[in-house]
Amino acid sequence: MAEDLNWAIGGEAGDGIDSTGKIFAQALSRAGRHVFTSKDFASRIRGGYTAYKIRTSVDQVQSVVDRLDILVALTQRTIDENLDELHEGSAIIYDGERSWEAEIPDEMTAVDVPLKSLAEEAGGAIMRNIVALGAACEITGFDVEYLDESLEKRFGGKGSKIVENNKEAARKGQEYVQENYDVDHLGYNLETTDNDYVLLNGNEAIGMGAIAAGCRFYAGYPITPATSIMEYLTGRIEDYGGHVVQAEDELSAINMALGGARAGARSMTATSGAGVDLMTETFGLVATSETPLVIADVQRSGPSTGMPTKQEQGDLNMALYGGHGEVPRFVVAPTSIDECFWKTIEAFNLAEKYQTPVFLVSDLAMSVTEQTFPPEAFDMDEVEIDRGKLVDDDDEVDEWLDEQGRFRAHAVTDDGVSPRAIPGTTDGAHMSTGLEHDELGRRTEDEDERVQQVDKRNRKVETAKEQEGWEYREFGNEDADNLVITWGSNEGALAEALDYLEEDGVDVRVISVPYIFPRPDLTDEIEAAEETIVVECNATGQFADLLEHDALTRLKRINKYTGVRFKADELAEQITQKLSEEVPAQ
Repeated sequence: MAEDLNWAIGGEAGDGIDSTGKIFAQALSRAGRHVFTSKDFASRIRGGYTAYKIRTSVDQVQSVVDRLDILVALTQRTIDENLDELHEGSAIIYDGERSWEAEIPDEMTAVDVPLKSLAEEAGGAIMRNIVALGAACEITGFDVEYLDESLEKRFGGKGSKIVENNKEAARKGQEYVQENYDVDHLGYNLETTDNDYVLLNGNEAIGMGAIAAGCRFYAGYPITPATSIMEYLTGRIEDYGGHVVQAEDELSAINMALGGARAGARSMTATSGAGVDLMTETFGLVATSETPLVIADVQRSGPSTGMPTKQEQGDLNMALYGGHGEVPRFVVAPTSIDECFWKTIEAFNLAEKYQTPVFLVSDLAMSVTEQTFPPEAFDMDEVEIDRGKLVDDDDEVDEWLDEQGRFRAHAVTDDGVSPRAIPGTTDGAHMSTGLEHDELGRRTEDEDERVQQVDKRNRKVETAKEQEGWEYREFGNEDADNLVITWGSNEGALAEALDYLEEDGVDVRVISVPYIFPRPDLTDEIEAAEETIVVECNATGQFADLLEHDALTRLKRINKYTGVRFKADELAEQITQKLSEEVPAQ
């Protein structure tokens, strides 16, 4: 494993945990270090345990691990919650002047810093977390000046005085530790590089991908953890001629997005859990009217309200089968934060090329995790736009007119895809309805026309199976007897789990699948392996069920549904254990 440092700050909701962690993450990335973050927060505005963890290295990091080197503890619960990850070389920063007495194991280094008092000297007690960051810089050998740019970005809008006060607060924390503690024995010395990195989370990547794809209309309703997609687009999409609308509920949101798409704009909505339930009625209307629409589902723990601020991959069956009747659709599940960008672009292309709803399935862990990437990971010159059979001149329209000169918006074609004309296209006027219809969009109950239209809509998926590259990503030893398959946000943890497995002499081939429907046929790969394990974050193994259906064989499963994502070392241990077990009976 690459040498890395794991830092965390914890306290209660409302203590500024998230902003403090992000300031430090930005400083580390600007110092040329890779960063991977994770968050633990309660579904309340104030109170309840919340934490922000950063793993950083000069080499790429893709997962959290069960180790914590530096902990900023604002409450005793912070220490208690992290005891299993703390070790003999860990340092715990706390404020001994507060009313609580920190209970810290003797084998760890307690660093008592008067955070509040030093913050007040710098200009206000609200800056106590920044004092703690300065203390962490001294302990880790990280130059406190690297915080300056992050502080300017975070507080620049509040005036230069606030920025300077925060810079002073950081230095007071650094100087206090320098003058009162000998921390050299801990051995931390964060290396910096000249590398330039982009730091962003999955929801930001989806928003950035939507703009790059040409999305010009977004309608949504706030819901954890999808809200920040709307927040990212607001104030940015307008620069490209687009609009964001906050609807009164999820039903309105998806129907507004549907209207935007019918008007010719690339349109999108995003939601989670219960919001998907409310949108389900419109899924069929989108498919039947053959309207291109992207629907992002940022999954959280369910069912019902469940645990709104916890992670899960439990909505897969909803994305695949949600809606009454038979609704053709595509389901795309990015497996990494940078892929959130590229798969969002692909989702818009698929939606317009095949005139269907496309589900972009992410989850809470990916949505809030910040990770560093080189700028070339988001090369805009590589973005391609495919608007499908969009007719926009007289010659193209003439090809699709009937004998009376009427536009056949639902024309039966060999590939299942009809022409599409947006309002204002000469001779392209037409109607579409949620009722079954003929080629002109007029309602019908004619048996032959019903069969033709159903077969036509379903044929689009079959065409896509033949024409698109439904590939998967593979790493590890391609000749290994042991095969591990996963989907979505588990990829990074699995990639790093290979290092632990290699140390233990366990040889593994890993396949990570970003396409759920249509999906690549992995039957040959499963048959070639002696052992196959499917890894996912739900209780019932929804993706494993699909693979068993495809390959007609029982597979081993690793399922996690605690509300917390997989960690690399934890996953390696579970894979080793699962390989020693018998395959479930048929």
